[in-house]
Amino acid sequence: MLKRYHTHLGRDIFVTSGSARELAPGSFGICAIGGGAEGWSVVHVGPEGDVADLGGEYYFATPEEALEFTQELIALMQAGT
Repeated sequence: MLKRYHTHLGRDIFVTSGSARELAPGSFGICAIGGGAEGWSVVHVGPEGDVADLGGEYYFATPEEALEFTQELIALMQAGT
């Protein structure tokens, strides 16, 4: 399984071709759909290990686009606290 690690404002972000269930609670995941051929989704793993799809029906063409979205989302979350 491919897994790249990033951090933004103290939050963990993993780019992975594997399952989001393999990610640690509290982390964000950018997950390949169909090996990346169908796009990339952005997820968050809650404290109990539950996975929430943050993009809904919206998927990204590249992992870089999904990473940028995730970083913006984390910045918005930090600004709201």
